[in-house]
Amino acid sequence: MKYLAPRKTLRVKLHALVAAILLPACGDNATAPIVVESRPVPCLSTESICTERIATGTSLYLPVFSTHSLYEGNDEVTRGLIIVHGTGRNADDYFRTGFQAAEAAGLRQHTVVVSPHFQTSSDGPAADEPFWSSGGWKRGSLSSSDGPRPRVSSYTAIDRIVELLSDPARFPALTEIVMTGHSAGGQVAHRYAAASRAEENFGAVSFRYVVANPSTYLYLRPEREVDSTFVVPDVSGCPGYDDWHYGLQSPYNYATVVGVDTIRAQLIRRDVRILIGSADTLSAQLDVSCGANLQGRHRLERGQTLVRFMDWLSSLHRHQEMIVPGSGHSSSGMYLSAVGLDALFGT
Repeated sequence: MKYLAPRKTLRVKLHALVAAILLPACGDNATAPIVVESRPVPCLSTESICTERIATGTSLYLPVFSTHSLYEGNDEVTRGLIIVHGTGRNADDYFRTGFQAAEAAGLRQHTVVVSPHFQTSSDGPAADEPFWSSGGWKRGSLSSSDGPRPRVSSYTAIDRIVELLSDPARFPALTEIVMTGHSAGGQVAHRYAAASRAEENFGAVSFRYVVANPSTYLYLRPEREVDSTFVVPDVSGCPGYDDWHYGLQSPYNYATVVGVDTIRAQLIRRDVRILIGSADTLSAQLDVSCGANLQGRHRLERGQTLVRFMDWLSSLHRHQEMIVPGSGHSSSGMYLSAVGLDALFGT
């Protein structure tokens, strides 16, 4: 996928909510949804008819694309696919790729695809929509202090989507949620896999995390690979190399509440697919900070090194390396490949 600056067309689509559904969270602030225009089921368009907003707090809403209304639910849906955009914040493109993948797998009617839009101030958010810094939403930071209150972590916003998908009153046949993202969205997927408590809170639903071509990963210990072995590196010129979100030192916000020991235990036991392109070896949009460079030279190497680290760390880990032959840094190329479809929908 080409990286593009956030587009006004996307903002228009997400804010043309006269025809969209306002979805409250469960709780005291719940109000009836407003439905003006009937949406098809599944809804397969990147126009505003397939957008809705979900409550992330008192009078706060996150815009999303969705194939099935998260408020109305659907009794045919058996799988939820949450797909997070990259740095360009082009949620519409990721939504399209998500429902194309479900179609290619023959699961269109049975998969609810949800693509959240994590906005920055430049995206023109509505007054009741939280927004983040360009790096903060990737790391689970709280929304900007210049935006509406209360501030909310981007990972908490994903929790709200998971809560709705896991509600048997809305999706009674749903048994699995796949959380995925490509590039910057892949960074979100790996950290969310580590820090989220959703699996414990919604035990009747199984979870899978597909981490596609991120710049960096979360390391559970300070060791990094040096000369084919994992040791604490000489980091005199890189003192923050193991800080969140590269490592577990100095966690903040969402991660602090969960706790380092819990995060470490969770990431070891969770079903994580490291989906990497064999040709993703260039530097476009690559994090080249010292902390990132200690993880490898490029995205392909960093993904393979992370899996070797998990092998070294624990024989019980469930990270699985899945390489897409010939694919570079392309979300559609990754997800719509045979390997990508297996990562999303296989066993």
